[in-house]
Amino acid sequence: MQHTINTENMINTFVGREEERRKWSELLADRNAEGQAVVVVGKYGMGKTRLLDQMVADAQENDLLQSVSLRYSVAPNESPGMVMKMMLEDAFQAARYSAGSLDYEGKRFRQWNLLYRKLGLFSGKKETDYQFFHALRYDHRKNIFEQFILRLHLLANMLPDNGRLLMVIDPEQDTPAVRVELWSQIVRELPPKVFFLFAQRFKDTLTVNEEFRSLQNVHFLPPLDAPDSPQGLTDLKDSDTFRLIETYQPFLKNHLNDHTPNHQELTDLFHCYRNHPYAVHASLDLLLCENIEHLNQLPREPMPQYIAPAQWKQIVEHRLGRDAVLLFEAYTVLEVPSLDEMVCWVADIAQKEFQTILAEPFFRSLIRDEPDGRIIYHHHLSSYIRSLLYTSDGSLTQEAVRLHQRAMIGYGELMRRTLKPDPLATVRLPEHSFAVGGAELFAETLGHCADAFLTLGFFQTFGAMIERALSLVRRQSVEESELFFQFGRLRYQQDDFESAVRYYEQSLQIARQITEPERIADALFALGKISYELEHDVEAEQNLREAIIYYESGPDQAGLVETLLCLGNVLWRQKKNQESQTAFDEASKVVADIKNYRLRVRSEAAVFTAQGRILDELGQTSSAAELYYKAIDLTQNIYDREAEAELHSRLGSLFERSGDLKTAEENLSKAMEIHREMTLVEHWAEDCFRLAQLARKQGNPKLVHERLQLARQLFQQLGNSLKIAEIDAET
Repeated sequence: MQHTINTENMINTFVGREEERRKWSELLADRNAEGQAVVVVGKYGMGKTRLLDQMVADAQENDLLQSVSLRYSVAPNESPGMVMKMMLEDAFQAARYSAGSLDYEGKRFRQWNLLYRKLGLFSGKKETDYQFFHALRYDHRKNIFEQFILRLHLLANMLPDNGRLLMVIDPEQDTPAVRVELWSQIVRELPPKVFFLFAQRFKDTLTVNEEFRSLQNVHFLPPLDAPDSPQGLTDLKDSDTFRLIETYQPFLKNHLNDHTPNHQELTDLFHCYRNHPYAVHASLDLLLCENIEHLNQLPREPMPQYIAPAQWKQIVEHRLGRDAVLLFEAYTVLEVPSLDEMVCWVADIAQKEFQTILAEPFFRSLIRDEPDGRIIYHHHLSSYIRSLLYTSDGSLTQEAVRLHQRAMIGYGELMRRTLKPDPLATVRLPEHSFAVGGAELFAETLGHCADAFLTLGFFQTFGAMIERALSLVRRQSVEESELFFQFGRLRYQQDDFESAVRYYEQSLQIARQITEPERIADALFALGKISYELEHDVEAEQNLREAIIYYESGPDQAGLVETLLCLGNVLWRQKKNQESQTAFDEASKVVADIKNYRLRVRSEAAVFTAQGRILDELGQTSSAAELYYKAIDLTQNIYDREAEAELHSRLGSLFERSGDLKTAEENLSKAMEIHREMTLVEHWAEDCFRLAQLARKQGNPKLVHERLQLARQLFQQLGNSLKIAEIDAET
């Protein structure tokens, strides 16, 4: 049956909540207010998300204001630090696109591009635009909270007097209590014209935490002390429900075969729903389903959660039921907003079938669009579908395991095909592995994802996952040893050497007890590396030599090469030159045995670099340069741009010392171009400064001035006052 009614508008119809919207309008209109946090409170199904969306719409429809908004759905395992980092990363990547230095406009940061366009933040002047997007760059070595607040102030200062920046933080599930403190810090320091909007249930942490509740710039909608709404948002009023019904009336006339229901019939029907927002909306949306032609086909149970089985029944019995069932099961298993490609992969349906399902008004009403993908709307429906994916004994059904396995494969492939780790894949892959293989596979997958977690700077989340895995695995097992080792890596990355040593030693102790040579080798190498950095050379040599014995009996040839190179450096520092050279020679021989191409090439480049550094220190410039260039050729084969830039930087220093300033400049310029391309601003600034010094040695004052000015601008973006003072002293 064909319908001419615009069902999309019907699905998005909003009614009620006048008092909450009035209070929101007052907060927006206050020109003297500092940054504000607004928390919408209500039980599941009471319309928190709908109200947040309407509040954003109200702000954008206000002709007296210029409002721009951003929205982030927060998964259960995403810490405030992760959310802030994703925001900073999205802001930066979107700015790169707007400035013309990035070809691909990713969906996740498209809302930032819209914000930039609305505010006219990019002038089209290349240098000015570059300066702005570099000011947004996230530096994983610096405090995430401080960077986030600085970026908020940067954006707030660019807003017009009547501008408002709205940032919606909508958690998919509960907000863990450990995260309240950081949200309190952020809200306390929000700049003017910036609003954070949260969704919380009455007993969620932001509503019960005294510190957060006591902040002067936090407002709850409805107020927590309101006597008529002790648990937040209340049911709709009768008048609100009938306004919704009136919106659907034209559709009902065309769709229901018996007769258009009169006012009393509708009153009787919706009376049993007690004006519960989810029950009312879901029941009306059920009327969009082609199989429902009579009002008496709608559920009559009084509790809203009884609506979900009725929705599922219509999904199953629909003419597109098989594919629709797979699709909704995939959304349930994925749990967080997901891109269409991933959902189709997990559901094992083609894009064409997916689009056909979305074209159906009823199905469309059950799926919510988010900036970073789509998700089932609402919680009651996803919870019901999730319950069907478990057997009576609490274990997953075969179908659920199959879907989780496909999610694992999809996220695993996503991590393999990208040069930079995908944030969502990094966080979600271990979760799906846990569903498929329990604690042991969870621990193993965390080990596989460790590099990605550390590269992305997801330290808090990685630590929380390790702690969770440690509570699940068997004591004195290889998994426990692996997890302690990864904890050591995390603390090492955070420059907490004392804690890192403690975790590495725990890993080593267990590995020795259960006789796991590979784990023993890794732990000994890690301990030796820390000792080397602390210049405890005797201890470092002892650990590294023992690690080599264990590596030689196992398959990890790349680990053996890395340990031999570290040992060579330790021995060289101890003036044991012959032994040092022997270690480097041995590393060179082992490289050929590495099976993985990328690891083999990287290890071979590391050997050439280490040997070149020794020759450089001995003053054998030509031989050292030859080895460095060989290493560059190898890094180019695997597109290891950071390693290539470091080698060009080494060559720049080498040729500068030998007096070949032209070749030194060529290499430093190449290093600078790579650092600029990768937006490693600190290295880029250092390169500019060094090139200015080279220009001075070559008697080119104009070039000195240009390079110092650029270096100063870059260090200014980084807030490095010491370097700025150093540059000012030279100009």
